[in-house]
Amino acid sequence: MPIAQPPAVPSPAVASNATIDPLAALLVGAMGKTRGHALPLIATAFDVTLEAGLAVVETRRTFRNDEAGSIEATITFPLPVHATLYALEAHVDGRVLTARAQRRKQARLAYEAALERGKAAILHEEVLRGVHMLSVGQIAPGATIEVVTRWAATLAFVQSRAQLRIPLTVGDIYGHSGLPDSDELTHGAPVAQAELVVRCRDGAVSLAGGVLQEGRACVPTDRPIDLLVVQESSHALRGRAADGRDVLLTVRRPDQAGRALDACVLVDRSGSMDGPCSTREPGVTKHRAVTNGLRAMAERLGRSDAIELWQFNTLVNQVGTLRAETGRGLPSLVDQLAPPEGGTEIGNALARAIGDSQSRDLLLVTDGKSHALDVQRLARAGRRIAVVLVGEDSLEANVGYLASLTGGDIFVAQDGELADILVTALESLRTPAAPAPKIDGALDRMRTLRGGAELQVEWTAATGDALDPILSRAVAAVAASLALPALDEAAAAELAEREGLVTHLTSLVLVDEAGAVQETVPAMRKIPLPTPATAVAATYAGELHAAAMAERQRYEAIASMPAPSPQSARPGSAPRVGSVRPGAPGAPMAPSPLRRSPSLPNPAELLKRFLPNRDGDRSLAELARLGENIDWDVDPGKLQAGDLSGLDRETKKAIRQASTLPEVSALAKRIGIQPVQLIVGLLARAAASRSRTAQRLERALLGGGAEAALSELARRLGLA
Repeated sequence: MPIAQPPAVPSPAVASNATIDPLAALLVGAMGKTRGHALPLIATAFDVTLEAGLAVVETRRTFRNDEAGSIEATITFPLPVHATLYALEAHVDGRVLTARAQRRKQARLAYEAALERGKAAILHEEVLRGVHMLSVGQIAPGATIEVVTRWAATLAFVQSRAQLRIPLTVGDIYGHSGLPDSDELTHGAPVAQAELVVRCRDGAVSLAGGVLQEGRACVPTDRPIDLLVVQESSHALRGRAADGRDVLLTVRRPDQAGRALDACVLVDRSGSMDGPCSTREPGVTKHRAVTNGLRAMAERLGRSDAIELWQFNTLVNQVGTLRAETGRGLPSLVDQLAPPEGGTEIGNALARAIGDSQSRDLLLVTDGKSHALDVQRLARAGRRIAVVLVGEDSLEANVGYLASLTGGDIFVAQDGELADILVTALESLRTPAAPAPKIDGALDRMRTLRGGAELQVEWTAATGDALDPILSRAVAAVAASLALPALDEAAAAELAEREGLVTHLTSLVLVDEAGAVQETVPAMRKIPLPTPATAVAATYAGELHAAAMAERQRYEAIASMPAPSPQSARPGSAPRVGSVRPGAPGAPMAPSPLRRSPSLPNPAELLKRFLPNRDGDRSLAELARLGENIDWDVDPGKLQAGDLSGLDRETKKAIRQASTLPEVSALAKRIGIQPVQLIVGLLARAAASRSRTAQRLERALLGGGAEAALSELARRLGLA
């Protein structure tokens, strides 16, 4: 009789998209709604123009309000860290409105003032370098608004090809960004299909993982758009600056530098690197792709090159050193890299490597999914840092900004084949670092290296020639963005405002003055990004692996149990027909162990909660705590009117009790609102640092007067 074998346990390799079922998607929220409301973003489309190493990307987002009240739709999303966003227009009721750039604080004030007046408004900000937020406020019930933005970026050159990544989402990020919740990157929206149109004017273009049919495709929004370009020419592109002068931009492959490498390669081995690198290669993790790439690039190193190999997660350590005189090969060092686990303490790892490594330059290999680094402090260390980003869900924001500040470059791996991109990144470190000289006078000419390409810019006298309508503004915007780091802050802000750029200093804003007026504070609807396809696949694979392991363990437990014998039966009991061992399929469930009930409150604490205190009622003492749990974004219009029906019973009781106090009634009468509205306003005031909607309710209900009296009352109620 053949011996039964335990069921095979599949390895936790990532399932392909074809095997993902709705239940697996639901595990990571890929099919859910946001707070029970329909998502207001109903369509997205991309139009890409490529010529002479420059990409111009037009994004169309259509928002619709299917709710009964006015809403504000916000979405925070990644862009390439070197992308320059330079135009925004809105299509509303057949009208086209154009945004203009203002200093960042002024733009936000203009947007908020418009919302207070009930006017529809749009604001586009860069909340972190490489992270943008689009806010569309006071969308009337039933209204549709289409927002069109344009950004430009130069292509990255990797060996024989050029490439462009348009990031569409990002997964969970380690650490805290410092942004308020309303501005954070979030994911969990349903996967949608976006229209893509690509025009390549001087070469051939292909879509990684897809097919362009006459330059068109429908692409899922849970992964990046990766375009590969074989460029046939390199010529100067002409644009026109805001001051009327012409601008020439040339993007070309740089001359090869022959200097020997002296670099510290710092490899991320945190837990996120155990996720799949690409949906196109679901069985290859990011960490495996890195180790494979390091081994493959070893033969391309010169005899004079020196490489230190380090690794980090929560901790950091040096693995070893490769130098020509030691004869020790890079593959043997790669074999010593530990598997991925733990957190992503990029900042600590970089600080340690900068302090302890003797290498001239650093190359960071990571998925970038961490906020745990102080970019400015690391940049002041004076070491050039280049970055290779790995994975479809990678994030350029922090590490890309660090690379740009230190004179390093950033490269994004489009698939699991990393050898070419690692070689290209190391080649960028063979060129001596050359900080851009400061600009004091008029813009004249510049030269810089970016993405494996050499960029040359020249501002010349206006020719009066007709220019390409698509490229002209893009060329001028890219040229201006290259000049910003070389200017002092005042001059940089003035240039960015003049050229209409979204930067850390300026934002784009528009107000629909001709539109209808809405009467209430809009309900904020934060639109999450889709959960990355690689994260959904990893979750699904992990569930399969865990279920298979549990099944194997159950089988082994059954197999190890002795078969029951008649002698083992209790006296006087007859053996049951078809009886099975405990734990076997079909066996009755064993009694569950008793679970301890949750501990009851201390009787004294219980009495204190309900007995009157010196202010008259315990609910007053609970007011601040209860107010912290109010979700201000759900229906601020009701709260603004003093309607508490959307709150829980305990919170309603506390607010109504507080509204009966004589001093509350007196101050409410003085301001001209109901006592309940005054308490709601004070609660909103206490939450204003956490919620923009709370800020707006505070202004709408309390206005700017009676500040001293409001502060005193807030203090007495424990809300200050």
